[in-house]
Order: sequence, then C-alpha cells, then structure tokens
Amino acid sequence: MPLDRIAGNLFQRTSSAQRAAFLACFVSGYLVHLFAFTNIIPNSDGLSRVFDPQQMTVSGRWFLHYASALNSFTQMPALIGFFSMVFLALAAVGIVSVLGMRSRSLAALLGVSMAAFPCMGYTFLYMFTASAYCLAIFLAVLAVAMAKKGWRWAVAGSLLLALSMGIYQAYAAVAVALSVLLILKRCLSHRAQCKETAVLGVRLLAFLAVGAVAYYVILQVFLKVKGLELLEYLGMSQAGSGYPIAQLPSLLLSAYKQVVVFFFVPGSSNAFTTPLMAGLDVLATLLAAVCFFAILVRRSLWREVWRVAGAVVMLLLLPVAVSFAQIISPYSDATPIMKYPYVLVYAAVLLCADLGLSLLPRPRAGVTVSWALAVCMVCLCLYGANINNILYTASEQAHRSTLSYATRLMERIESCPGYTGEEEIVIIGSFPVDRIYSQIESYALVDHYSVPLNTVAPLNKHIYYYLQDWLNIPVEEPDEEVMLEVSQSKEFQKMPLYPADGSVQKLDGRIVVKIQEEYTPKSDYEIAYENRR
Repeated sequence: MPLDRIAGNLFQRTSSAQRAAFLACFVSGYLVHLFAFTNIIPNSDGLSRVFDPQQMTVSGRWFLHYASALNSFTQMPALIGFFSMVFLALAAVGIVSVLGMRSRSLAALLGVSMAAFPCMGYTFLYMFTASAYCLAIFLAVLAVAMAKKGWRWAVAGSLLLALSMGIYQAYAAVAVALSVLLILKRCLSHRAQCKETAVLGVRLLAFLAVGAVAYYVILQVFLKVKGLELLEYLGMSQAGSGYPIAQLPSLLLSAYKQVVVFFFVPGSSNAFTTPLMAGLDVLATLLAAVCFFAILVRRSLWREVWRVAGAVVMLLLLPVAVSFAQIISPYSDATPIMKYPYVLVYAAVLLCADLGLSLLPRPRAGVTVSWALAVCMVCLCLYGANINNILYTASEQAHRSTLSYATRLMERIESCPGYTGEEEIVIIGSFPVDRIYSQIESYALVDHYSVPLNTVAPLNKHIYYYLQDWLNIPVEEPDEEVMLEVSQSKEFQKMPLYPADGSVQKLDGRIVVKIQEEYTPKSDYEIAYENRR
C-alpha cells in the first residue's frame, strides 16, 4: 500500500479532537520545553549518566533499559525531546479516545495541559530517562484503551501496564486515574446502562490487578536471574516485607491531603503552587461543577440513583487514583515527577466541560462558562510554562556556578607544587552552597530536594562525576578506603579549608584538596547503586 494511502487511512481513522490533542500537545510541548531540548542541563543524578545503559532493575524498573535504547543510552536533548513529545502527544490522543471527547478546543486544551503541567519540567531535568518516562505514560494510557475494548484486549492491556510500571512504577497512577474517569464518563452518559458500566468497572479492576501482578512477577524473575536485591530507595526494599494494612486509612487521608495541597494551598509542599495557581484551580473546579450539575439536571440523570452515586464515588476516588503511587508504595516520599498523574485532575475538568457545556442555557450561560473555562485553562497552561522555564533557568544557573567553581578548583590543583598530572587526586568535601548560592527570588518557586538549585554537584562523589563526564578531565574517584585514610590523616587535619592557601597540597604522592573538615562515607545504597546492573 502506498505511503500516502496509509497516511490517508490513518488520518480518516482519527477524529478531529484526537488530531487537535496530538498537535496541541506536540507543538506546545516543544515551545514550553525548547530550552531543555536545545541545552544540556545536568542535575546531580545525570552527572554520571552522559552515557548510561539504564540498568535499574535494583529500583524495580526492569524495562527502563530497553525503553532507553531509542536514544542509544546517551543524553541527547534534541532527540530525547522529540521522542518524548511524540509519546506524550500520543498519550493525549489516547486519553481523548478513551474518554470519547468530541470538542476540538477542549481536546487541544487537554494536550497543552499535559505538555505544560508544572511537574513535566522535572522529568526533563532527568533527560537521560525523559523519553522512556513519556513512553511509560503512553503505555499506561494505551493499556486502559485496550482494556476498554473487552476481556481479550484487557489481557494485552495488563501486559502494557506491566511494561509501563517496569519503566517507572509511579505512572501506574495514570492508568488507575484514567480508568476512574472512564467510569465517570459512563455514569454521565445517558446511553450507558448500569449493567454494562458495572461490567466495565470489574474488567478495569481486573486489568489493573493483573497488570500489577505481572509487573511484580517479572520483577522477581529479573532479580533472580541477575542475583540482585531491591535498593533502599523510596521504600523499594520494604515492599517485599508486606503491605501495612493498618496504615491504609492514614494513607488514603494523606492522598486527599496531597492533592488538595497541590492544587489549592499556596506555599505548602509544592513551592510552585502560588495564590494565582490556586485561584485558577478553584475557578476551574467551580466551572467543572457547573457543567457536572448541568449534565445531571438537563439529562435527567438524577432520576437514576446509580448514575449519581457512581459519578460522585468516581469523583471522590480521583484524588486517590492520581496518588496511587503513594498508596501502593507507602514508604516513599512523592517527588514532583511522581505527581505528574495529577494532570488527570485537569482531564476531569475538561471531560465535564465536554459533556456539559452544550447543555447549559443559551446563549449567556453557555458562552460565559465556555469562555471562562477557556481563559482559565489557558492561564494555567501559561503559568505551567513559566514554572517549567524558571526551573530550567535556575538549573542552568546552578550548572554555570558549578562549572565556574570546578574550573577554579582544577586551576588550583594544576598549580599545586609538584603536580605532574599523574597523581591521584583526592577531593574531600562537596561544593559549599554558602559560596555558590542563588539569590534569585523566583527560583524558590521550583525549589525541591531532588533538584539542588545552587550546584549540580551537591555530594562529594558528584565532583568527580562532573570533572570526568562533563569537563572531560580524566580524574578518577579514589577508592572509599583511600578517601577515609586521607581524611583521617594528621596532615589532612592540619590543612585549612579551600580556597585558603595550603588547602591544596601534595601528600604521599597524592594531590589532596580539603573542602570540608570530614569525609562523609558513602551509604550502602550509594555503593549498591554504583554497582547496579
């Protein structure tokens, strides 16, 4: 079949809303994240991963290696950015398809919301995994789309969900939340029947459960074959000790609290939640509520108890669904990357609008709510674009400060009396943030422990990663025994702190740099992580 016919058939099989979602997500995503796609912005995790096979079975991510092969395991922002936006745009198409959204404008807003969501920027700071993580989002959406079709398709959907979790476990929440929204859509559809909706709900529950079990079984196979154990990271190793059932009520309450805080409480655990964002989120929620009640009243759905009860239950379950990663991994602390499934809260708003805007009284009510919602969502997307680019700018400045400090440090090392270039270089300490400290007020909006804003080399080991992999200076990190031996020597104790005179000396044939008084030994986790396979 000629290529133009294939393209024509593909175009005809997609709705105008699906095409709008894809184009809006792809184009806006490129514009919002252009800085990240055209610059190399390292963070502490990425310093040692200019090239990295992504063997992360010890973190439960047994499929990450294979998903990262698209970019040859190399940090290439332009190529990774392209793959990422393709996968994210396809995920937007999948959500529009699963929810049966008809409005091109609302589908486009969904695509832009997914691309500009504030948490997405944190994904692109970990550029070495970005395309794989976006693939995980797409696989989670595709899994629900297949499960929607029937029981046979649900089996394949479970496998796709397992693959998604094998890349990044937290994105199981995308599948859970989308399943909740699908049931919500059925409850609000006057053509859907109670029995078929219940059957769909059972099928979705079964598909999610089988997918999670499949992920766990495959993980155990990988661990067994490779002779590995899960790392002490975000509670991964504790997962095998059993689920703390007694903590479930508090975990559920915490899920609701986190979602409320994320969207409606400025200056709390999410630095980028400002009064502006909170106000826009409140307005979006109110407008969605207007559409929701219009659906119930104008379609006379309130006469059928199961529809009202089902819809309310799904809305109440949505915060739990988007926080599902924290529910199934109770020992972990949610990072901004883990909170990307929260974007489906905006999908719920747009779904209610898609179903309810046409039912509002015309012309005033319908036009007013439509325009108010459009302006609100556009402002939220613009706000997200600002947050993402503040994050990139702050991270780039942290990189520049690290580069400047590292350059000065190497100059001192190379000017040390007796330096020949053949000596082992022992650097004790990490770059002090009191000497390279960002004072830009807006950077506080994106401050998070996973993304240091003062330096990209916050730990001792990161200095070596930065010198070797980013500055191409062949400085090997000494063995742990050497670091401890030097730091405990009398000669080292007498040295002043860098950059004072005498802070860089040649001791016992080694070039020793004293940035801090004591050396902090590596944890068991760090050692296991460095030896991951």
